[in-house]
Amino acid sequence: MPSRQISIQSQKAGKAVKEFCDTTSIHGLKYITEEKSHWLKRVMWTLVFLAGIFFSGYFCWQMWNKWVDSPVLMSLDSNRYPLKNIPFPAVTICNVNKVSKTKLLRVMEDPRYKNITYEKMQKTLRYMTKLDRAIQNEKELDNLSGYYKSLNISSTDLFDVLKKSAPSCRDMVMDCIWLGVPSPCIEYFSFLPTDDGICCTFNGAKYEDAELDIKSNEHKKLHVGGNGYRMGLALVLDADIEDYSVTNGKFDGFKVLVHTSEEFPDVADRGFVLGPGSETFVGVKGITTFNTEEVAKDVTPHQRQCQVEGEKKLKYFPQYSRSACTIECATQLMQERCKCRPYFFRADKGTKLCDLALYSCISDAYEDVREREDQFCSCLPPCSDVWYDPEISYANFPGRGFNLTRTFKRLVAGRNLSSSADGTEYFKSNVAVLHVYYKDKTGVRYKTDIRFGVEDFISAMGGLLGLGLGLSFISVFELFYFLCLRWVFPSSKRLFRRRSEEVDCHSLPPGNKNNIWSSTSTIGTAVSVS
Repeated sequence: MPSRQISIQSQKAGKAVKEFCDTTSIHGLKYITEEKSHWLKRVMWTLVFLAGIFFSGYFCWQMWNKWVDSPVLMSLDSNRYPLKNIPFPAVTICNVNKVSKTKLLRVMEDPRYKNITYEKMQKTLRYMTKLDRAIQNEKELDNLSGYYKSLNISSTDLFDVLKKSAPSCRDMVMDCIWLGVPSPCIEYFSFLPTDDGICCTFNGAKYEDAELDIKSNEHKKLHVGGNGYRMGLALVLDADIEDYSVTNGKFDGFKVLVHTSEEFPDVADRGFVLGPGSETFVGVKGITTFNTEEVAKDVTPHQRQCQVEGEKKLKYFPQYSRSACTIECATQLMQERCKCRPYFFRADKGTKLCDLALYSCISDAYEDVREREDQFCSCLPPCSDVWYDPEISYANFPGRGFNLTRTFKRLVAGRNLSSSADGTEYFKSNVAVLHVYYKDKTGVRYKTDIRFGVEDFISAMGGLLGLGLGLSFISVFELFYFLCLRWVFPSSKRLFRRRSEEVDCHSLPPGNKNNIWSSTSTIGTAVSVS
């Protein structure tokens, strides 16, 4: 292209840019191109305009990142949520003593176990009830495994010994009071395996393991309509210290976990201690969350960092919870690495119980999941969830007036205890009292909703661009109008017209290219001659 033509095009472009700057609603541009303006004034307005671009661009970028990285927001929906809409928590109680000495001696009267000493069976059950004991004890576990194989005693047989010799719910629960009324609420308890041995769960979800012949008691979820310890659960628990055989702690008493019924009761990790000679009050605050339909439809699980109901199904649990998902993940890792499962985890049908020699393998797998859960599992919390915030207080038990109460008389009659000082001493050294109830008259409900909808995002962006540059929808249309209708389209039209003329010229026959206008003169000459 000739230099003169380039210069003409540049002049036209400069004139068009000046025209745009003079007429646009974007702030500051007209002062930059203003005629007869001092150069310092132009430089100042140029810097101000660039500062506006930087200001708007930076905060728009921050707003974009917030919209992408954290599109949801959890906010308080109600701090007066009715307690009747929140299920009463499940309460899992594990005796520190995992094996009753009396029961174990009775079980070992079976002819199959006549060649096994009490001490060897005791050591075996210690490994079975506390998984981390298997770490760095592979040699002893191999020896025990070989020993039982030589006697034709399987892993299922050993679990049967544990189940029959563990303190039952009726052994531990001396008295049960539900909603202020002494009642046989033992029907709400289930005798179930946990990571801390076989324990008792009150108000738990349905649990069934057909291969181990374990099934929970079926009942509806319990609810209460009020707060205070008289509107909850009260238990009198008997540790029976003289019957200790295999313990999992350096203390006497119980470990207790208050949790939702759908959760796996990982008492070993999260339970609190309940010692004999104490009365413990656990006042819980019921907290529930829910999500809006927009969160479920418009936001991915990775962005919202939670699972909506029905989005992820579990194989071994009927209802999704984060702890259940983690346990299922650990179970699948154990099946993959060790080709077996522990008695306290359900697994695929036909998966064998782990032999003692494999306890170190499943212990390592369980520790890997606990330490690096994000690496092995994809378990997000549910968007609609319930949890309980406990407040725990203690007092010495029994008090001086306890032997005058109806509870004392009922316990003495039920357990054939002495009502004298000896009976009171038994309570001090063996018995603990637990109260679980709602602390407040109402619960708390949180809502998970979209932080920014599309309209909110556009409004925020528009506000920032308007604040920094005075940019609006009209300004954007002005820019589009200038580029397309005033500059690009006319230029394209002129270019198209010029190329059409060239094509028409080249399409003529070679002899006629130089005689286009001569024919006209010839016609004129002919007319004049005539």
